[in-house]
This record gives sequence, C-alpha cells and structure tokens, in this order.
Amino acid sequence: MTLIVPHHRTQQDAVAVVDRGANELFSGIGGGAVEIKEFKKSWTGSTMAFSFTGSMGFISIPLSGTVAVDDSNITIQCELPAMVKNFIGDEKVAGAIERKLTPLLAP
Repeated sequence: MTLIVPHHRTQQDAVAVVDRGANELFSGIGGGAVEIKEFKKSWTGSTMAFSFTGSMGFISIPLSGTVAVDDSNITIQCELPAMVKNFIGDEKVAGAIERKLTPLLAP
C-alpha cells in the first residue's frame, strides 16, 4: 500500500506532525477493533521507519513500513499482510490513515 498525502507546511513542521501523531495514525484502521501494540519508530533524515503489531481478539499481525516527508507530500508505504488486504482492504486502511493525517496537517 502506498498513500500520498499533500501538505502545506514546511518539511520540518510536517516531520514534527508525523512524529507526534505516528502511533495514533494507525490506531483504529480496522474500524476501531484493532489494538496497536509494540509501536516502534526510528528516523533517518526525513523518513520514519515504523513497526507494530495489530491485535484483534486472538489474532496478532505484524506490520512495518516507512513514512517519507518531502517539501509537499507525506508518503506512507507498507506491505499489508494478506489477511488485512482480504478482510479490510488497502483502500479502507489508506482512507482511515488519510482521514486522521489530513486534519493534523491543517495550517
């Protein structure tokens, strides 16, 4: 899954927004029933690598990817596991993340 969200901030401000809200961006991506555990992030320049485990009931699925911030866009890339693709879908996950990220980027 690749999600590109435009921003109208400086790159430094957009990095700060992503850094502060990283954990919350991914919470609730399965309709609110998914709990995020073991969230980890690390920055190399303006690219954040992330990983976490999404749990729902007795099912736990690891997920990892990157969030790259440039002068005009935030690009989130991750490979969704087959179970997530089949039951939730790329579009629903991307839409949920975009709905959370867009207000955070408002001037």
